[in-house]
Formats: sequence, structure tokens, C-alpha cells
Amino acid sequence: MSTLWELMHDCIPDDHARQVTSRYYLDEAMRSPRAPDRVVDLGCGRGKSAELFRTHDSGVRWVGVDIRDSPEAEAAQRTGARDSMVYFDGVNLPFRSAAVPLVYSHQVFEHVARPRELLAEVRRVLRPGGLFIGSTSQFEPYHSFSLWNYTPYGFRVLVEDAGLTLEEIRPSIDGVTLIMRTYHGSRRKEYGRFWRTESPLNTEIDAWARKSKRETALVNLRKLTFCGQFAFRARKPAPPG
Repeated sequence: MSTLWELMHDCIPDDHARQVTSRYYLDEAMRSPRAPDRVVDLGCGRGKSAELFRTHDSGVRWVGVDIRDSPEAEAAQRTGARDSMVYFDGVNLPFRSAAVPLVYSHQVFEHVARPRELLAEVRRVLRPGGLFIGSTSQFEPYHSFSLWNYTPYGFRVLVEDAGLTLEEIRPSIDGVTLIMRTYHGSRRKEYGRFWRTESPLNTEIDAWARKSKRETALVNLRKLTFCGQFAFRARKPAPPG
């Protein structure tokens, strides 16, 4: 029987074990010398990521994509972000093949009815070498028509079956905290801070790591094993040369 480490060690980072969100890979991509000039937010909801991308580059071309009956998209105010939104059928992305340098998806794939087909579309529209970044859920109770939770390995299988390469995966808020948040009621404000700082189980794992002097990658492994959400960076392979 293969362990999670054996299946995932090549994309578990060893530079730090901090808890992150999809914003981590957004900032990384936009600070790169090869930062994209056009980005697609897949499942954009209210279009909040437009401001995050434009913080780095005010001229970046942001396009949000969502299904027409998404509660979050329906709640969007009439803003510049909303004016840059397009609707789709949940599978077929309205872009030319190999036209998009970056697709961003924040906490969307747990809501996607046909993830295999949509990931194949992500690959189709990405330029060779283009990035697919974002986050999704592993241990998160039902919310807003959610359908699935993914193990890190299961998500890797889906991504790579679509022809993308999963380069890196990092832990977000821990699963116990997400479960307790739902149990106690998500409106309780004290839970909100755990997206900005290490959540309780992740803090406990950090203490275990210091006491046992564990390597950073193994700390990330333990956090990924119990995370409620995880962030990822994948890429469409470029032709040799």
C-alpha cells in the first residue's frame, strides 16, 4: 500500500510549512518576471480576485467566468469586475485553444459537477507552459451546493489525467477547524482569523514539528493529510525546446 508521501513527495515543498490560501500562488505568479498579461478567474463569483490581480498590475486583463445561476455570481454588484464576467455551461470555456496564460480557481472545484471535463477544458485554453492555480477542499462540510471533497492525491490524479502537471501543493486551513466552524455556525467571527493565521490543528502540528525536529516537507505532509483546504500550482507542459 502506497503512502501519501510516496504518491506526493515530488510536489510537497520543503521551503516552509506555513498555512496558505490560493492568494499565495496568485501573488507568486504576478511577482514573476514572466507575470501574465491576461488571467481568467474560473468560478469567479463576486469577482473579488480582479482587485488582487490588479494590485500587482493595473493593466492586467481580468476575465471572470461563472455559471449563470451561481448564487455568488448573482450577488455580484455592478462593478468593473462584473462587466468583465462571462457565463458558461459549467464545462465548455468560451476561449480559444492555447490562448490563456493563467487560470485561477479559488475554492471552486468542490462545486463542479463534471471536474474531469472542466479540467480538460482548462488544459485546452492554457498556453503551453501556462499556469493553473487555486485551491479546493478536502475536509469541508457542505456549503453553497458543494458536491465533492478531494484528497491531495485524488486531485493530482484528476489534474494529471487532464494532461496538466501538478507542480506544488500546500496546506490551507485545517479540516477540524472547518468542521467546528460549520458545527458552531459559520457566522461566528472568531473562526475568520484562522484564514489569516495558522489554524489550531496546524499550530499543534507546528509544535509537534519543533519538538521532534521534523523536516519541513514532512510538516507540510502532515498538514496536508488533515487540511480542510489546500492550494495548488499546476502547469500545461510546454513542447520540448
